[in-house]
Amino acid sequence: METLNSPATLCAGRMEYRCVIRQAARARMTIVLSRTANIAGSVIVVDHVRGLALDARIGAIKGLEVELDITASHNLAGLVPARLSRARDIWKRS
Repeated sequence: METLNSPATLCAGRMEYRCVIRQAARARMTIVLSRTANIAGSVIVVDHVRGLALDARIGAIKGLEVELDITASHNLAGLVPARLSRARDIWKRS
């Protein structure tokens, strides 16, 4: 796992949560949320530095620290599917 400490946003349902990506690997990621959240299931993480939208599933939650299993990665710089338009808007705002 590579230590990043880069800003990101976690999209769960209609909610957006600011977070920091602490560690990341190809199939796993650890983030730290800025506030407590009741999240479960599938989420999208928008990496502001790398310009990526990462489809992920919640693995474990320990306080503000969330471990995610990454299922897919999408570049936000080009064309994106409609379901990722919100992720692209978040990336452009940052």
